[in-house]
Amino acid sequence: MTKKRAKHNWPDLLAYQQESGLTVADFCSINKISPSSFYLNKQRSSKGSSFVEAKVVRQVSEEVTQVTNSAQVITLATKAVELLFPELNI
Repeated sequence: MTKKRAKHNWPDLLAYQQESGLTVADFCSINKISPSSFYLNKQRSSKGSSFVEAKVVRQVSEEVTQVTNSAQVITLATKAVELLFPELNI
């Protein structure tokens, strides 16, 4: 009888495999995991998360010259740019 791993252990195992530098086949062999289970849980974990990491490319400091707030649009104006944020209908 095979031992099932709890679902919450898979993210740790997936991260550990990436950090180990081992191939999936070697990692699965050492940890007694079937490669098909590994890939299935890898696929499940990638679909379950909608998080996207964003990286700061450039930081800009600006002095705000004008802020307006109407019922439909928020406007942020600086010397370099004007940003318009439409009202969200949630």
